[in-house]
Amino acid sequence: MLIIGVALVLFGLAASDERDFNYSLIETGLYMGGDVAKPPPGTNAVLNLCGKKDLYSCEIHAWESIRDTDPAPDLAWLRRQVEFIEARRKAGDTVYVHCRNGVSRSGLVVVAYEMYKHNWTRDEALKFVRSKRPITRPNPAFMKRLLEWEQLVLKRSA
Repeated sequence: MLIIGVALVLFGLAASDERDFNYSLIETGLYMGGDVAKPPPGTNAVLNLCGKKDLYSCEIHAWESIRDTDPAPDLAWLRRQVEFIEARRKAGDTVYVHCRNGVSRSGLVVVAYEMYKHNWTRDEALKFVRSKRPITRPNPAFMKRLLEWEQLVLKRSA
């Protein structure tokens, strides 16, 4: 019984650690991840894309809940999220973009931001983000929206 008890405690601690650190550094000043008990160290700005309010607060806290389903949010919504990240980064803030699991919704927004910042195609930005957070997988509707975003981003740089 003692061994089972110790194993359950250790399993609980491991599950807690996973929730506490379910984020990845994408680039200096930008983290992406899932629902956590507290944001990454040094975070000044949070963009929460979940349906659930965060249990912590931050200096700048935006809650832009979206569903991880079709239809994807429109391009105007996506632009506002990218502009939020860009403004906070220019202000010197460390930004944490998250959804429930840190896979699809946050992937949509972070990939769109990287496309905007570097004038990258969807696939270039996705490859970069996955090199930092391999589980990044925007759903099919989000992937289509990112192709539309690509046209705007590349047109802007032309």
